[in-house]
Amino acid sequence: MAGQHTRRPVGAIGQLLFSPIRFFRARLERPPDYVAAFVPLAAYAVLVTAAALVTGRKTRLAATAALEQAQFPSMGPPWIGDLFAVVSSVTAVGFMFAASALAAVALDLLFAQSGRSRRLVEFAALSYWSQLPFAAAWLGITVWWWRPEPLSLAPGATSVELFETLRAYQGQNAETGLLSTLQLVGAYFWCWFVALECAALRVVSGFTVAGAWAAGVSLATLFVGAPYAFEVFW
Repeated sequence: MAGQHTRRPVGAIGQLLFSPIRFFRARLERPPDYVAAFVPLAAYAVLVTAAALVTGRKTRLAATAALEQAQFPSMGPPWIGDLFAVVSSVTAVGFMFAASALAAVALDLLFAQSGRSRRLVEFAALSYWSQLPFAAAWLGITVWWWRPEPLSLAPGATSVELFETLRAYQGQNAETGLLSTLQLVGAYFWCWFVALECAALRVVSGFTVAGAWAAGVSLATLFVGAPYAFEVFW
């Protein structure tokens, strides 16, 4: 009777996020579906790229206004900045996915040799469902809330001084309290992603609970701790 009153997540996505062992076991009994698996990864790339475009455009508008006020030349066509934002965002998402999937495959090859590397790649892509709430929140905050700091330029500065000022200005905007808080929250969401990958290793590769925990610590150090420390100290 008590089990009948237990509330459980509704739908496959809810089961993946809150009961990943059960989800991956059920998924493993079916043929791979890579199209469906890469839907959350594609959606995550779109959201991250859109947030980068909004951030870049807002920063560029603030910098352009300051350049015009100080009677400096314009920063060039806006599409160049948009193209850079798109390419850098898509590249970063692709790199992180490839690195996380390869890390899971490497752990399988080292400790299990399950012969199911493709399923680990599929499950790594599915694990990006855990990142969509944060990516959507990041986009919403950059659109409706975040505003870049004002930029002031002294007339008569050299091109080298102008370049250094603009570079420092970009770093200043990235280190605002709001964006710094978002980066910290994002680290917790990446820990959620790592937990899903560990669940996949337990199901696909047969890792023990202790082995899955050890894999989780290793993956979290590599994909959460190291990038966050790099951003803080460098």
